Amino acid sequence: MSGWIITSWVFVALITGVNIFLFLKLKNASEQMLKMAFPNAKNMSEALDSMQKMMGGMGGRMPNLGNLGKANTDAQLKQAMEFMKNRNRPR
Repeated sequence: MSGWIITSWVFVALITGVNIFLFLKLKNASEQMLKMAFPNAKNMSEALDSMQKMMGGMGGRMPNLGNLGKANTDAQLKQAMEFMKNRNRPR
């Protein structure tokens, strides 16, 4: 009986270690994504503030919801592609 208890606690410790390792890896990945999205931010709190301001500027709703025609979608796609092309251009 005592052997099963020890084995179960070893298993819990291993799973906890894996959980902590994955959490730290995901945290680093999210910080890298924020640095890429907001390169002018000096630290993570500035990047998060910039993101919140950007989302707040949308007013919490999607723009042009009443206008979901094909022409509008094509124009938005073209604008997004131009933005990405300009964003990836080296400075």
